[in-house]
Amino acid sequence: MNMETLIEDHLDSLWYTALRLTRHKEEAEDLVQDTCMKALIHRDTLQSRSKVKAWLLKILMNTFLNHQRKDKKLIQQDIDEDFLEPIFYKNGHYFDMEEEIFSKVLDDEVQKAIDQLSVDFKAVILLVDIEGLAYREVEDILEISSGTLASRLYRARRLLRTSLYDYAQAHGFGGGEENVVS
Repeated sequence: MNMETLIEDHLDSLWYTALRLTRHKEEAEDLVQDTCMKALIHRDTLQSRSKVKAWLLKILMNTFLNHQRKDKKLIQQDIDEDFLEPIFYKNGHYFDMEEEIFSKVLDDEVQKAIDQLSVDFKAVILLVDIEGLAYREVEDILEISSGTLASRLYRARRLLRTSLYDYAQAHGFGGGEENVVS
């Protein structure tokens, strides 16, 4: 299997995670494109084809976090479209990432709750709970210890639970205070 095919197999996850992180279609597209370019350029660093998804998400997260640290827009690179065409071309037409992803989008209130999280908390929720990666893979992607991951995940889930509980109460769902898990 060639690298373009491996990337295409995980394009939905890349797009979904990028859209969740940036909340802007254009920025998400830039982030995915940047990630694909870096993956193609650095394909020799992939150690195991069984861990392609984690490797690609690590590239995506590092690219996003570097952008956040520098507090500036991602730089649009000149890209050889013929080089990327096999990744974005599917069944005789360009792959419509937006159409593919909206079938997986979470409810608006859940999205709003996730958006309110800090970047560190949002990253662990996206990678563990939404992408379903193993803790070890997430530790490697974010370059954090298992204790830090566990702490961030616990705190992020607790914040989400509180936020969604408040929403449920405001809209007449759920029981009383005794049903809140802390």
